[in-house]
Amino acid sequence: MPSAIDLSIVVPTFNGSLTLEGLVDEILSVFGGEQIEIVLVNDGSVDDTESICRRIAQTFPATVKFVQLARNFGEHNAVLAGLSRVSGACVGILDDDGQNPPAELLRMWKRLRETGDDVVYGRYLHKQHSWWRNAGSWLNGLVATILGGKPRDLYLSSFKVMRRPLVQELLKYRGSRPYLDGLIWRSTRRISQLDVVHRRRQLGQSGYTPRKLIWLGLDMIFCFSNVGWRFVRRAGPPPFVIRDVQAGDTAGD
Repeated sequence: MPSAIDLSIVVPTFNGSLTLEGLVDEILSVFGGEQIEIVLVNDGSVDDTESICRRIAQTFPATVKFVQLARNFGEHNAVLAGLSRVSGACVGILDDDGQNPPAELLRMWKRLRETGDDVVYGRYLHKQHSWWRNAGSWLNGLVATILGGKPRDLYLSSFKVMRRPLVQELLKYRGSRPYLDGLIWRSTRRISQLDVVHRRRQLGQSGYTPRKLIWLGLDMIFCFSNVGWRFVRRAGPPPFVIRDVQAGDTAGD
């Protein structure tokens, strides 16, 4: 039976209390008239993000789901937790800081529906990240190209929209340190990208640090490339722990 939800939007958040309410309001405005749902995943924030997420879910109970993780597991695990709760035929992923405009996600979703692609990535026309994060992203992209066989002109970003069958493939992962773009590349070559606007961050601070980018690079080597797979392949239950879920869902996993 076809899903009644056309698009699920997963928003992983860590200390995103200053930007979340404005982001949700913008999503609802841009996607007015569309059958969407928003899945907020609080990745162990230490500010008042949890209470804000609860308030948003209570204000929009028919549209917003809230997933509370037991501690900070990292962005990729948080996204997987959100993906495990979606209902939509397609799924978009948005950062919590407002730098990914929802209007651009709408364009990417339209492109996905017009093509036979499984995923459409947003390729930033002018990146507004710090210089060290841009340098880390460049280095990680180089590792993905050399070890993983990624085309040089393919930009892998957190800003993307996917079809539900691909999401189901990603959810089969049972390792402890997922690298989502590596899993996507391993699952499909029906990938395209669309040039999008990347806005300056107006509020709050990025949760990324040089240390996290280094760990991401190591994850790419051991979880994305064939080299890493020959040495490391962990098995077990999904590493994230869902402590609480709101807005019509249950935490029975």
